[in-house]
Amino acid sequence: MTSRMDLYSTFFRKVLYPGWESKLRGRPTLERLAYLEQTQWRSLDELEAQREADLRKLVRHAFEHVPFYRERFARAGVSADDVRTVDDLRKLPMMTRADARDTLEARASEVEPKPRIRKTTGGTTGQPLLFGYDADSEYWRQAIKLRGYGWAGYRLGDRTLHYWGAPTRPLPPWKVRAKVFVDRYVKREHYVNCTLRSERHMRQVAAHIRWYKPRAILCYTQAGADLARFIVENDLRGWDTIPVLCCAERLFPEDRARLEQAFGPAVFETYGCREVMLIGTECDAHDGLHVSAENLIVEVVVTEQNGSQRPAAPGETGEIVLTDLHNYGMPFIRYANGDLAIAGKAERCACGRTLPRLAAVDGRSAETLRDGQGNRVGGLVFNLIFSVLAQTVRQFQAVQHKDGSITLKLVPTSALDATAREHIRKNCAQYLKGVEIKTEIVSEIPVSRSGKRQVVIVER
Repeated sequence: MTSRMDLYSTFFRKVLYPGWESKLRGRPTLERLAYLEQTQWRSLDELEAQREADLRKLVRHAFEHVPFYRERFARAGVSADDVRTVDDLRKLPMMTRADARDTLEARASEVEPKPRIRKTTGGTTGQPLLFGYDADSEYWRQAIKLRGYGWAGYRLGDRTLHYWGAPTRPLPPWKVRAKVFVDRYVKREHYVNCTLRSERHMRQVAAHIRWYKPRAILCYTQAGADLARFIVENDLRGWDTIPVLCCAERLFPEDRARLEQAFGPAVFETYGCREVMLIGTECDAHDGLHVSAENLIVEVVVTEQNGSQRPAAPGETGEIVLTDLHNYGMPFIRYANGDLAIAGKAERCACGRTLPRLAAVDGRSAETLRDGQGNRVGGLVFNLIFSVLAQTVRQFQAVQHKDGSITLKLVPTSALDATAREHIRKNCAQYLKGVEIKTEIVSEIPVSRSGKRQVVIVER
């Protein structure tokens, strides 16, 4: 049986997927991946030269064809010719999440390529955002993901378990659901809802891992850590090392230790955001996260008390600022996504890759809630719920009080209609059974001392 499954994996990777993706669909995803497998080893000078060439093209396009940037550059007294290097980017002001949220159409390109793909994100800071990107940007994103996940041992066609949040948006038409089902079945990607974390649910997940024998696990970090603790405490491990890719939240040392106990030493932290997808990934040296430098310019920016800004020194914490080099449809140039990171070392990684690194990412961990029976419920459930309401709710925050009740603070763009209220009620009732939930409409939700606006606060 194992031999047959391994043969399928090889067949899928070498024949089925290339035939579909490259020949039938004409997508350059694998061509991009082959390019990335080479560039990760190139000298830093070569890498920087290509990035700056890509940056100049992007800035020229944004200056000439995107109303938001045309106006923004003019206000800053900067022309496209003034931004030629990564250092020159600092001549431009940062774009905040609020800027991005309030300028959707003005940030769309007036000429091809236009934003053909539209998505929403709930965001770790509780500010829903609508955004778009073009088809070629999607190919880059997929190739970047395949390379980064590949460092952890993930391979196309292998059995993978995705311990992931369940979508809360209304179900799409049956044809779309059927397409997603077939796509996951053929790729052998099995999804398990991580939002509910009762003892019964986690015992079922552990039994499923023993039966399914995944070659890799992709999980929301805190969900994976909770599962690992349960497996260790109940002596349920019945498998050799399974690589684990931790996504969506920061991986803390104590969580890594539990994951290694439950699944073996191949635990890898990843960092991304929905707006640009994979930003950084650990390699097997486990010494920081390699930045997806061929697709993104990632700045770590320190703001001084006088308001001036500078790049963070290695080991210093600053604000993440992103420039997506290949999204021409709706560019993100110097986009501050609200996350904090520690700047990485300047020298080459022990793995030999020249890609720059982040030492660590801060502020990606949502608090864990409890339902009426005391079961754990991942705080990221609210990101899933409110991603659907990006045009209705500007900010949100959930506070679980000591008595178990939850106050849901909302900053709406306008009065909440019956449909929005029912969506919130229905999903809260589903994931937080037995919990009293009060809704409070507020004008603003303040940020914490760290500069982050917490989505979930659990009173201890």
